[in-house]
Amino acid sequence: MHIAIGSMGDLRPQLTLAAALKERGDDVLVVGLEEYADTATEADVPFRGLGAHTIGPIRPAPLGRLVAGSQTAGALLIRRWMARSAEPIARTLLDVVRPGDRIVTGVLGLAASRLLAAQRGCKTFELMLAPTLPTAYGQCLVGAVRPDRSALNLWASTLVRRGSVSMGRPIARAMHRLNTASSATCAPSTSEHVILACSSLLVPQAPDWPETVACTGHLAAASPQWEPPARLQRFLDAGAPPVYIGFGSVPLRDPVGAVAIQAEAARRAKVRAVLHPAAGFQEWDRDFGPHVHLIRDTPFDWLLPRMAAAVHHGGAGTTQAALAAGVPQGIIPYTLDQPYFARRVAALGLGPEALSTRDLTPQRLARVIRRLTAGESADAYRARAAQLAESYHDRGGLTETVEFVHGW
Repeated sequence: MHIAIGSMGDLRPQLTLAAALKERGDDVLVVGLEEYADTATEADVPFRGLGAHTIGPIRPAPLGRLVAGSQTAGALLIRRWMARSAEPIARTLLDVVRPGDRIVTGVLGLAASRLLAAQRGCKTFELMLAPTLPTAYGQCLVGAVRPDRSALNLWASTLVRRGSVSMGRPIARAMHRLNTASSATCAPSTSEHVILACSSLLVPQAPDWPETVACTGHLAAASPQWEPPARLQRFLDAGAPPVYIGFGSVPLRDPVGAVAIQAEAARRAKVRAVLHPAAGFQEWDRDFGPHVHLIRDTPFDWLLPRMAAAVHHGGAGTTQAALAAGVPQGIIPYTLDQPYFARRVAALGLGPEALSTRDLTPQRLARVIRRLTAGESADAYRARAAQLAESYHDRGGLTETVEFVHGW
């Protein structure tokens, strides 16, 4: 049983893990937002809709940009959405969760999973994509107050953790109101574990985490069947490896203007570039220069090994995909866990210090690209990226995660 409440970025690791458990012979089911049914079908994973849809208030572009720039605004919108969606989600969970099930969930489903563990003897595994557990160690914590060990880190992260878990409590309260979760069907279980789906090369294990926390590695499904569009392949074949520039699902105020800045920066840095425009970009036929090629969604495990470097927003998935590909990274973080991964990339010698979004001009971006692709700094970044990629591939994140789930 996998409870996927959140974005597509939350869903994909759940599907990857579910598919691996299914291949092992487990009976799996992913329950998630209604829009994700087709994605689950493509992954060949059984799916049940939660009776709730994508967080509606984030769909309009202005509100999306507000959420991207403010963690407080994002949390308030999630709470508003959760209050409205809690009852259909609760009904679905009560219907599909069986006594003794293993439940894998993100933080929004954690309160409900704890209730089901107490009432139906289920085992709960929280799937984390970035380190947000309370700890005193700044190198192991998103949003650390101090970079090293500090009591302030432990205090602040404990408060943030309580707030994050509380966002999912409306589902548990709805389950109580429905009066069908009040009687236990088997001995209560207090078994709860945390899967931190990050490479330990990128996120070190905090000494003060409990033994029920496992940093198992990034959950990424290979895409061996993927074939590139002919235009992309021709572009790659026509010259030196390009630089990838993309900012994931970050909603930008001016997607077209952002592509123009990226194209001009690549021209100034005298490199070719593969650009992945942000959501809302429509000018696919516009000519940004022969040195750039625009792409839609493309599997990173195919694309990034063919790049000279990757410039991105510092999302957990993109950062670890670039780590696996063995390419230098330049990060322009926006919010949430992105500043943390930017710090870790710089600390590991995979790229320079982060470039602030406020400083994102063609000149400054070109400077980052040149540091990644030319001179002694680029040589050092390439060597370090190749070294860590070799170690990365010796650690099977998906295999370790499956073994961890089965080991409890």
